[in-house]
Amino acid sequence: MTVWQKYPKEEQEDYEDYLRMYGALSALFNQKSSETGAPYLDSKFQETIYARCFKSEDVDIGNTPHDIRSKFGSENIGIGLKTWLSSKPSYQKVMQLKRYRTQIEPYQKQPEELAHVVSKIKNQRLITDYKRLGLNEDTNIYHYVTRDAGKMLLSETSYPLVDMNRLKPGKLTTKSFTFSDGIKEYKYTFGDCEIWMRFSPEDKNTTLLDTLDINIIDDPFAFLKNAFKKEKGVYAPAKPKYDYLYLPLYSYKSKTVLKSSGLNSWNGLPKSKSSSTVRPKGEAYIPIPKELWKKCPYWVDPKINMADYAYYKRMTGESSVQINLHMPDGKIFPARFAQQGFKSLQTTPQSILGSWILNVLGITDPQRKQYDQPATNIVTMKLLQQVGFDSLKLWHEDPSKPREIWIDFAEYGSFERFMKDEPQIQDDDNYIDE
Repeated sequence: MTVWQKYPKEEQEDYEDYLRMYGALSALFNQKSSETGAPYLDSKFQETIYARCFKSEDVDIGNTPHDIRSKFGSENIGIGLKTWLSSKPSYQKVMQLKRYRTQIEPYQKQPEELAHVVSKIKNQRLITDYKRLGLNEDTNIYHYVTRDAGKMLLSETSYPLVDMNRLKPGKLTTKSFTFSDGIKEYKYTFGDCEIWMRFSPEDKNTTLLDTLDINIIDDPFAFLKNAFKKEKGVYAPAKPKYDYLYLPLYSYKSKTVLKSSGLNSWNGLPKSKSSSTVRPKGEAYIPIPKELWKKCPYWVDPKINMADYAYYKRMTGESSVQINLHMPDGKIFPARFAQQGFKSLQTTPQSILGSWILNVLGITDPQRKQYDQPATNIVTMKLLQQVGFDSLKLWHEDPSKPREIWIDFAEYGSFERFMKDEPQIQDDDNYIDE
C-alpha cells in the first residue's frame, strides 16, 4: 500500500486541483512553458499545498532530508518532495554535503572508501531527522512530480537508508562518482558536494500514482486581471502563519557552547562540592540572553513582561513561567522559563528536553564517566555547524493558548538573523569550512 492510498480521496483530488491550477498559470512564471507545453511547478508551492491538502506538517529546516511529515494514527511518515522536467529516468539532487567536504576529499580517488564515507554521512543525516521527527527508518518516501508536454505525472518511491553492507562502487571521473546498494543508484558530484539519486518509473519500489492533463493558459496575465475585475476585490498581503521566536543553542555572549552549562550541563561538576555523584544523564537547558526578552517581552504570554523578572516574581511569588512544550515527534512535556531573568528554558527533569536535543545532535551517551573527569563528547559550535542547527524556533499554533508552545530546530544562524531583524533563509551554502 502506498502512502498516497492512505490519504482520503477528497484530499488527493484537492491536491491535484491545485497542481492543475498552478500548471495552467505556467506562463506567469516561465513564458516558454506555453511554447514547450511543459507546465511549471515551484517546489515551495508543491510543499505548501501538500501540507495543506493532506493535513500534514511542513518540517523542512534548511534543506533537511524530509519536507513533510504525515501522521496516520500513531505512525509518522517522512516525505521528501521533488519536481523536475521529463519523466524519463534521471538523477536528481537529494542531499547537499558541503559542510562535510573535508571528510570526503581524502577518499576522492578511492572508490570503495568514497562510497562508504558518502553513504555513512547520508545515513547520519537521515537518522538525525528520524530522531527529530519520530520517524521509522523503513516507511519514508519520496513523492515527486515530473512534467512533460501538457502533463504532470505523480509518483512515489521508497526513501531508505543506504545499505552499507551492499555498497558497490560505479564509475569514477574527475567530476563525479556513481555507486549503488542494490536498492537505489546514487551519484556524488565533487564540485558542489551533492548526492544525487536515480529516479525511474521502472524501479520496482516506484509507483505511478496519477497522470494529470494540464491546459496552459496562453495569456495568464489577462486571465488574472479579468478574474480580479469579476470578483471586485484586491488581495491583502497574507500575514505570517506563525509568530516565531528563536533561541540559541549556544551562549549569545561568547558565541560558544559552554563546556559545562547549557546543552553541556550534564558535563558539570557534581551539584555539591562534597559529592562524587555525576550529574544526571542528558541534563541540559537552553540558555536565553536578556537581549531576547528586551526584543520580545510579551511573546510567551501577553500578560507577562518577560523582561521584568523581578516584578513578575514580586507579584506572583513564582520564579518561573510554566508552559506545555510540543515536541516535533508529537510528544508534549511540561516545561518552564526559569532562573533569574528567565534565562533558561528547561523541562522537569531537564533530561527530557536535553536528551531529545542531544540525541538529534548525535551525543549518544551524555554523562561523565567519573565525577572529576569531564567528558570529551560534548556539544561544540563545530558540531552545531556540521549538523546544521544552532538555534531552536518556538511558535504558537493557537494564539489564544499562549502557554501551549511548539518547538523545533532552526537552521544555522537563525537566532543571529532574528536578533538583527534579518529574513530567515534556507541555504546550505552558508557553511564555511574550518
